[in-house]
Amino acid sequence: MVVNSNRVGLALGSFIALFHFVWSLVVALGWAQAVLDFIYSIHFLNNPFLIQEFSLGKALVLVCFTFVMGYIGGYVLSLVWNKVVSKR
Repeated sequence: MVVNSNRVGLALGSFIALFHFVWSLVVALGWAQAVLDFIYSIHFLNNPFLIQEFSLGKALVLVCFTFVMGYIGGYVLSLVWNKVVSKR
């Protein structure tokens, strides 16, 4: 099965960007430190990180950057997939 590289890139980029958009919302709502503290505690670890103050500019850069990196990763992954599948 050959996959469309553009669609795979858009799908992976969108998924990763959505995840980071939700994280940005969690930071904006002031819940991020509690989330990180909980995640570390259930792994029997101390949390060494402190959440910074929310910045809309940083949030936009985060979401856009992760979308672009996800798109590139999905695109490359689909190219490799199509090469492997066409060899069968």
